[in-house]
Parts: sequence; structure tokens; C-alpha cells
Amino acid sequence: MTVALKPDDLLERDRELAVLEHAVVDVAERSVGRVVLVSGEAGAGKTTLLRAFGRGRERVLWGGCEPLFTPRPLGPLLDIAEILGDGLPRDPTPHDVFLYLTRALRAEPAVVVLEDVHWADEATLDVLKLLGRRIDSVPALVAVTYRDDELDACHPLRSVIGDLPVPAAQRLRLGSLSPEAVGVLADAHGLDGDDLWHKTGGNPFFVTEAIAAGGDVPPTVRDAVLARASRLGAAAREVLDAVSVVPQRAAPWLLASIAGDFSDAVDECVSSGILVVSPLGVAFRHELARLVIEEAISPAHRAMLHRRALAALADPPSGARDFARLAHHAEAAGEADAVRRYAIAAAHRAETLRAHREAAAQYARALRFGDDLPPAVRADLLAAQARACFPADMYDEGISALEREVELRRGLGDELAEGDAERRLAQFLWCPGRVAESRSAGERAVALLEQLPPTPELGWAYVELAFSHAYGSRVAEAIECRDRAIAVAEEVGIPAIALEARLNGAAATKDVDAIVAQIEATAALSQPGLMAHLWMTLANVAVSRRRFDVAGEAIDRGLTLVAANGFELTRLYLLAYRAIVELGEGRFDEAAETASMVLRVRRTSTTPRIRALVTLALVRLRRGDPEVDSLLDEAWALAEPTGEQERMQPVVEARNERDWLAGRRKADGLFPDPRGPYETAVAAGDFAALDALGAVASADAVRCAAGLRGPRPATRANPAGLTGREVEVLTLVAQSLSNKQIAAELVLSKRTVDHHVAAILRKLRVPTRGEAAAEAVRVGALDDRSAQHLVG
Repeated sequence: MTVALKPDDLLERDRELAVLEHAVVDVAERSVGRVVLVSGEAGAGKTTLLRAFGRGRERVLWGGCEPLFTPRPLGPLLDIAEILGDGLPRDPTPHDVFLYLTRALRAEPAVVVLEDVHWADEATLDVLKLLGRRIDSVPALVAVTYRDDELDACHPLRSVIGDLPVPAAQRLRLGSLSPEAVGVLADAHGLDGDDLWHKTGGNPFFVTEAIAAGGDVPPTVRDAVLARASRLGAAAREVLDAVSVVPQRAAPWLLASIAGDFSDAVDECVSSGILVVSPLGVAFRHELARLVIEEAISPAHRAMLHRRALAALADPPSGARDFARLAHHAEAAGEADAVRRYAIAAAHRAETLRAHREAAAQYARALRFGDDLPPAVRADLLAAQARACFPADMYDEGISALEREVELRRGLGDELAEGDAERRLAQFLWCPGRVAESRSAGERAVALLEQLPPTPELGWAYVELAFSHAYGSRVAEAIECRDRAIAVAEEVGIPAIALEARLNGAAATKDVDAIVAQIEATAALSQPGLMAHLWMTLANVAVSRRRFDVAGEAIDRGLTLVAANGFELTRLYLLAYRAIVELGEGRFDEAAETASMVLRVRRTSTTPRIRALVTLALVRLRRGDPEVDSLLDEAWALAEPTGEQERMQPVVEARNERDWLAGRRKADGLFPDPRGPYETAVAAGDFAALDALGAVASADAVRCAAGLRGPRPATRANPAGLTGREVEVLTLVAQSLSNKQIAAELVLSKRTVDHHVAAILRKLRVPTRGEAAAEAVRVGALDDRSAQHLVG
């Protein structure tokens, strides 16, 4: 194999450059947006690829996430906003940033590069999520880089990637360089190519560093970086150390504050290839090199450099102080007072920007340095940490914080604060399914607060206990707590307590009309969080009453609201309810897709996942598709420990339907109040209607019950049990058509074709599409015309 050495040493990236080029041409010609996800391990060349692609282009907007101990909220997007100019509010929400970016990009299309989003804060990911969902209307190419080997199953970036629309998003994974490519580079520098490849594994960064180190190939990246740095003079090494303690880049004024007169020394570092200079400052060419240099500095010298950075950033020459950066340097310098001061300020700002995960981390940072704080102050910090944990889905951390807060409040003898902390603990414990503990905490809260004169805290405790009873199907207890909460609300003059109490009462009695009336009475209030909760509750109750028209409107209104405000957990609930509505209305393809969207996002709250698992299992059951039991088993494992009918009943009903389809029970009682086309068809024994819905397994069960014995005649006559539609699909599969092409040919959704292909492979007992046609011909599962067409 011959590998041509390019002037910029960018080897084996022609395909990736072509994909990016095609995407940007597509944006220009069609005025629609595209997202390209560029992934790979550290040192794979993601930034190098995008620099090569961006070279010579008029408008490329770069923003990079920083490897701070706790990320800076909206950091890369605020960097881009600096380039774009005025128009962004002072304390923007993710939705504000999204609107600002889309306006700017529609006015003047561009390539937007967001680097290292595996380090991104929650608010930045919210903007990326919004941008991805609306990318069709934004004429821009958005290139996103991340290290895919650093994403665990629960990393928040996974849900963002999973949410991106497939047609508009493309993935590029950069692999290692081949031995041939490494050999070309080695030959150009007089090195042994095989030795270089074996020691570096073809990692482009390691290869480059090893070559730059000179002499024998170093055994590790660290050795290669230090070998290159060892050739620098003392002043240049001091600059290198100074830049290494400033993640991402050091602005010239900041570098001067840390390292003094640096211009000649910076030139030496740039000439060596370790640092790069841009209008925004001085940075390492690669984060791996920065980490190596920073770790090589002695602890005392490193702390001194961080103290200099801290002093400089505390009094910047222009603009506001960056509390997240200040907290980072304060912790690295070991300055406890500064850590507490700046971490709390950074947490407040993060909450303003809805970067809840970062806010929780900043409060936790302040607490790590807060052992000498008074107990009441520590309790307040723990309460704040828990408050940030709730929307960030950090339930374990939030519960731990609240348990510690309860202990501190009890030690102080503050029954009012202790009772309120118990109430918040009850709220936290319910979501992950720790229902018995939640109820106990709620009861402790009420018992404590009832000993005091009526307070808002008592009213909210009754509200929480009413919620627990409502979703535990204890209607009488829920109504009693509702009434007590309303009485307290009137006494203390807080209408919101009464509103929430009435909502929980309506949820307990499944009163759809009462919730609708509450929404109408509350609509004038500008409280997005409250309105989102109202729409979600209405959707849940309307689904339970099989009022799919009401549920559908509530879901649509709620999703619009949560998209603008970043209420991700509420969005998952609403999507889970949407999947149920789609299933109930016989829209199986859409139900499966919506349920899958929920399942792609790993959250601690169990209810959305249970409902999505059940919905997807029912779609597969009714179609006769495989892999049903694993879905129902997982749903039951989540639901059964809660003891709540709200979570357990859907799984029980799905299991009953599975038993009917397996011939272990009759259909009687499956749907006591049939609603929607599927349930009506089963109740009426209308197998033709079930066939039309795609519920072929259910149709066959109805035929059996009607004495028609087994599957439809055409299916029964087929040696492999293929349906007529499956024969049509198989014929097109054998012509090498993709599932998408087959869907277009047969006027079906791609999802339906996916299911047909899976069923064909299962029935023919072959692992691949290529073997399916041959096996069908062998066993006589194709009619003469189809077989002749395939053979011909």
C-alpha cells in the first residue's frame, strides 16, 4: 500500500475530509443544517482534522470545552458569542443562547466547531440538544468533537447524541494510523517505522510527539512530550509551566501575570511545536501535552502558579470575573476561603444558567473546604447542593446531602428546618423508586411540623404526603392530606400550596376535568416549572383514563414548554406518555420510536423507563417480534420493589397480554374498557383490522380463538411461516435494497421494514440478510415467481 505524505502530515483522513466537505456543500445548496460528530480517543487527531477542514474558509466559529475540575457553564458558546458580538443577554439561559446562535447563523451561515464536548457542562449540552432538534432550519454545519472512550453509560452527552435527528447528523470516528502511514512519517525522519507503530499504536498525537522527541522512540506519550520540552530554555520552560495551569488557553494579560515578560519564550515554545498562538491567547497544541507538563511541575511550584492565576483573575482588566475559573485555581492553590467564596458564587451563576450539574459540583466543592463553617451554614450549603441535584438527576448525591442536612438541623434543635429537610428528602426518595423510605420521610416531616404553629413548611409537607398517597393509590389518605394542605394555605396566605394540593387530589381520583380546570385557572401565571408539572400530570391522568385526545394535547403543550426551559426529566415523562398514546391509537411505528427515545436516556427516575419498556414490549408482542421478555423483566425489576400500582400495573397488564398471545389464557378481561383501534379489534375478534395495524401476532391469536387454527392461510401455507408482506420484503432484500429503499418501494415506514427483516431472519434461522434469500429458496418459502426472479 502506498501512502502519499501530505504537506500538513494529515494522513488517512481523506474520507473524513470528504464527508465534511459534502456536508458543508449540502448546507450551502439546500440551506439546511447538518451536524457531524467527530469522535476518537485522545490524540486521534480530531482538532487537526477540523483545522485542516477549516483552513481557508471565511467563517468558522470555534468554541472549546475546558477540563476544569468543574466545567464553566456555557463556556464554548460564550466564546463564540464574543466573536459574534452583541445580542446575548447578560445572564442567558440555554434557550437564550440557542435563539442568539440561530439568529446569527441564519443571518450569516457558518461552520461551528464545538471541541471536547465530553467536558461540556449541562447548559452547553442543553443548547446542543436544542440546536440538534432544530438543525434543519439553521443553515450551518455544526462539527462536534468528543472522546468516545471517556463516555460511560450514564454520561449526559450520550442522551444528546441519541436525540440528534438521524438524517441531519453523521458520525465520524477517527481510528489510529495504519502501519503504512506511520512508516511514511518514520521514513521521512529516519526512524524505524515498525518500531514507531508498535510503540505508539498508531495514535497520531503519540506518533507526532515521538518523532519530535528525536532519537529512539520513547515508550510512552509522557516520555515523548517531556523529551520535546527538555530541549527548551529556562524561560521557555517557565512559560510552558505557566500555560499548563490554565486549561484551554491563557490570554496574554493572564500569562503576563503568571510568567512575566514572555514574548521571546513563547516564540521558542511555538517553534518547538508544543504551543500554538491565536488571537484569544496561548494554548498547548494538545490537551495531553498540557496534562503531562502540568503533572511534571513540583507541587509547591504548581500551587504558586495557581495562586498567581487566582490573583490575576480576581481583578481582570476587563469584563466580569469568571467564578468557575477562580474556584478552579483556588482549589488547586489550596486556598480554602477563596474556594468557598468563589465556588458558591459559581454555583449561583450556574443555577441561573440552568447548569444544575455544575452548580451541584460547585456546592460540593465549597463543602469539601467547609469543615470549619458553622453547622447552620453547612446545612444551608447541603440544602443548596440537593436543590441543584434534583433537576440534574443526581439522586444519590442529593439524598446523601439531605440526610446530612437533616442530622445538622436536628443537632441544632431547629424543628422547622428539620421538618422541611425531611419533606425534601421524601421528594427525592420517590423518583428512584425508594417509595417506602419516601413515605416515612414525609410522615416524619408532618409529625415534626404539626407540633409548631401553622407554617408554609407544614403546608408543603401535606402536599408532598398527598402526592405519595395519590401515586400509591391510597385515595382517602391523599384527599385528607389535600384538605389539610388547603387549610394551611388559607391560613398562611400562599395559594400555590392549595393549587399543588388540589392537583395531587385530582391525580388520586384520576379527575381529568379538574386538572384541566386548574390549568385554565393557572395559565396566566408566568411559572414555567408549575405549568410543566400541570401538563405532565394531566397527560398521566388522561392516559390512565384512556382519553388520548386530551393526553395528546397536554403532551404537545408540555413538550413545547420544556424544550424552551430545559426540563429534561419532565420531557422524558411526557415522551413516555406520548408513546402510550401512539400505541393506544394503533400507531405502532411511532410508539416504538418514541419509547426508544426514552430508553436511550439513562435517568435515575424509574417511571418513564418502566412505561417506555412496557410500550416497546407491547409493540413487539403484537407484531410477533423477538426480545420481549427482557423488556418486561427489566420493567418489573424496577416496578415491583416500589409496591406502587402506578408503576406495577402496566407491567402486569403487558404480561397478561403476553400470556394470551402465547395461548396460556383467553383474551377475556384484557381490555375491560376497549379504546382505540387495537383494543376494539381484539374485543371484536376482528383479525383483519389487526392485520391492517401490523399486529400480526394478535391477528393470529384471534384467528385461533375463532377456530381458524393458526396463522392466516397464506402464512400457514408458507414452509417457513413467512407472511405475504414478509415475502415481498425478502424479495427486495435479495435485490440488495436497503431497509430505507424497501420502505419507499412498499410505502411503509423504515421501522416497519426493520421489524419485518428481523422476523424473516428469525423464521429462516439465518444470521444475515445475504443468507436469507438462499435459505428461503432452499426450503421453498418463496412462491415460484419470487424464486424465479431471485434466481434469474
